[in-house]
Amino acid sequence: MAEGYSSRAQRVSLALLLSSVLLVVSACGTSKEAEMSPDEARNALVSTIEASAAQLDVAGWSRSHAPEVGDCGARAGMRANYSFTYGAPAPEGHHEADARAVADYWRSLGMDVRLVESPAYVVYGSGGPVEGLTFSTGPGNYFIAGESLCASGDADELRKQDNG
Repeated sequence: MAEGYSSRAQRVSLALLLSSVLLVVSACGTSKEAEMSPDEARNALVSTIEASAAQLDVAGWSRSHAPEVGDCGARAGMRANYSFTYGAPAPEGHHEADARAVADYWRSLGMDVRLVESPAYVVYGSGGPVEGLTFSTGPGNYFIAGESLCASGDADELRKQDNG
């Protein structure tokens, strides 16, 4: 009888443990990404890129295009994100310092950052308010490009709205 009780108690304990794990895993799925609207995801991307550019003493930043809608869901059209690029003429002699300034700023936002020094200084960041960003120092121009977090939304409908 004690053996049957022990076995039953182990099964109940295992079931409770698995339930707890599933609860934690499902809670992880309710990240800020699930809470964001497509507009919030787009705005977070654009403002993070523009704030990154503002860390540098560089004039002439401009948008190469409006933020573009992407489809990041497993089922087409059910999850959307945005991509965006910002550029400026690269100043001479500041590439390393500028790359380090951007890397430090992104770290302050809670992003994971990697700095590549050759053949040009390039900073890669992920996490924080966006899915990922890249800052490139050359050749010729600085570019900050990125992708927003995914948000619930129909990418096809968002494209229609963006195109009038």
